[in-house]
Amino acid sequence: MTTRPGLRERKKAKTRRLLRQEALRLFAAQGYDHTTVEQICDAADVSPSTFFRYFPTKEDVVLMDDPGPYPEEPARAAGPARPPADDAVRATLHELLARRVGPDPDTTLARFRLAARVRPLRARLWQHQEAQVTHTAALLARRAGRDANAYEVRLSAAVLVAVTTETLMYWAERDGEPDLTALCARALDHLGALRL
Repeated sequence: MTTRPGLRERKKAKTRRLLRQEALRLFAAQGYDHTTVEQICDAADVSPSTFFRYFPTKEDVVLMDDPGPYPEEPARAAGPARPPADDAVRATLHELLARRVGPDPDTTLARFRLAARVRPLRARLWQHQEAQVTHTAALLARRAGRDANAYEVRLSAAVLVAVTTETLMYWAERDGEPDLTALCARALDHLGALRL
């Protein structure tokens, strides 16, 4: 059973959404390079210090995923039993995509379209991968009953993070087509079973 976030958390989420919404609107209207943090703050009616509490840099208003409750573990597909490591990889890839997309696929699509077009954003997007690999290794390790620092677990985590980012970039560059679920299935088929 999930509990509803408190008033403080809801207000913070609302401010965060407003900042991102105004930033994306301004980036679309006048370009990423010609939009300042001060303009975003004016549009959202907040101070620059408030902006920087939510997003450390202008790039992060596009690239940082929203915090929030994580999706439930996906149900196991019917059919032949899969080895536990294969299940761990599949569940983790589904979870990574669900976390990156969040509850608002349209906003995620706009964010990744922008990241695909603006070179500094694209470069910074790949810098974000390092922290995600550590987190993903912990998820994989928990699901597969392995040590998060094992080479195979870290390697598999790095592959899954790269696949997630590349899948979202491919999706954004094609205006949200094909469906992310179909792309995820294609990614898993292409990868085969990663060995943990």
